[in-house]
Amino acid sequence: PGSGRTRIGGPTSRAGSLFLMCPLPTYLGVDLGTSSVKGVLIEADGRVIATAERSLVLSTPSPLAAEQDADAWWAASVEVLRELTAADDRTRIGAVGFAGQKHAFLPRDASDRPLGPAVLWCDGRAAAEADEVHARIDRVALGRRTGAFALPGYLLPKWLRFRRKHPELAAATASLLFAKDWLRFRMTGVKATDRTEASASLLFDIGRKAWAEDLAAMFEVPLSALPPVLRSSDVAGRVTEAAALETGVPAGTPVVGGAGDNEAGALACGALGEGVVAVILGTSATIVAAHESRGTAGGLAWGRHATRSGYAATGVVLSAGRALEWIREAAFAPGVTTEEVIAAATASDPSEGALVFVPSLVGERSPVPDAGASGAFVGLRPGHGRGHLARAVIEGVALSIAEVLHLLRGAGVPVTDLRLTSGGAASSFWRGLVGAAANLPVRAMGDVHGPALGAALLAARGAGRFKALKDGVDAWVAPSLETDRCAPEVPDPAEVTRLAGLGTTLRSVRNALRATSMPRRSPRAPGEGSSRA
Repeated sequence: PGSGRTRIGGPTSRAGSLFLMCPLPTYLGVDLGTSSVKGVLIEADGRVIATAERSLVLSTPSPLAAEQDADAWWAASVEVLRELTAADDRTRIGAVGFAGQKHAFLPRDASDRPLGPAVLWCDGRAAAEADEVHARIDRVALGRRTGAFALPGYLLPKWLRFRRKHPELAAATASLLFAKDWLRFRMTGVKATDRTEASASLLFDIGRKAWAEDLAAMFEVPLSALPPVLRSSDVAGRVTEAAALETGVPAGTPVVGGAGDNEAGALACGALGEGVVAVILGTSATIVAAHESRGTAGGLAWGRHATRSGYAATGVVLSAGRALEWIREAAFAPGVTTEEVIAAATASDPSEGALVFVPSLVGERSPVPDAGASGAFVGLRPGHGRGHLARAVIEGVALSIAEVLHLLRGAGVPVTDLRLTSGGAASSFWRGLVGAAANLPVRAMGDVHGPALGAALLAARGAGRFKALKDGVDAWVAPSLETDRCAPEVPDPAEVTRLAGLGTTLRSVRNALRATSMPRRSPRAPGEGSSRA
């Protein structure tokens, strides 16, 4: 009762009885984010049975550091999976898919013991090593091969830093796994990754769809430590007996390759057609568009998509939700919630004077890749209060997103339909600012966490539910576009004009900050260096 499932056949129907005994399969999607692990259990027709979430702790042992405990990832994922599998005892799980934060550096020894904490995508300590990469290989050549330029958060600069600081640990490294791939290894005992994740390493030839052996040799990365690369919907392994006891997922359940959170979130938005762009408003703001051919690296990264062909053009504003969390902690009283901060921003009066915020708190990838970029408020006046600061933070992120959309158009990628997902998409205020900054209608893609839904979609494809991912998108995502919840929200023309003026100022401020040559490294903090990574 209350399951929402439609029964076929009556109690005297043998076909109906068999149906009830053998229900259609369901699919599990889990997303390992920066702030939490989120999961979703979905029926074969796309209806959501249950969602679950567990928080994670971000460790910052020094000003540029961002680390997490990989065992805490697993513990949180186990709780999420147990909650989901307990949601309906008639569930027959057809497959599991994982999505997750990209670029995590997770060295393990031959016994799969950690050789340091997981160093995250937003860690900025490998700036010198990123410069070293460009000193040893031409930026254009690197971008042509791998789809991106070197930035501190990528795997390769982190490896160079790790090897320089801890040569004995680097020599003991037997495997380099990414975040979601660590979870899949714990579920299946199989080490592998997918093309979206490999594309974000600076060691993967995105044209050949294979590890670049010459780049690995140039930077002394052992090829044996790099996992096999699968397609995102390929079955990578099956749930082991031990993992089944921990998670509640039946032993033998197939687990697919999965995808990075950006590409999985784009699938959940249905962002596969021309002009459709996904905006994933999480800790960072990630803009993803599918494209059949690749462009040049720069403010955009080009990698393989979770689809079986084509590329994902991606821009990342590194501090989105993180910037909002920062202003909450810096300017508001303890105990004030994020929702209350957004309410204060909504209530603030922009006529107090134009206030611009550059959201580059931990460097920047898009619209201008600059590991040394810093944040700033410009235009402060006596009438500005905490609400104005919060408004400026959200506007700064929205305007940066609009700049990335401009880059997409310049690269030949059409932009006509914006679809928003993840935490920030729940705020009508934030959505309105994104639409006004872009001068485009926006759609909020429901309450389900996008990357987890995308992971479940990949699981369904891998288990044979759909012949192609597009079929899954048409079945699971397209119907929601016809509901009032996903109706396009047209921006206010006055706001479009106001944001356009702020955008001009933001670009000028960003350029001015770069011209000042701010120090790329913060002073050494007490205790810095205590982390092995």
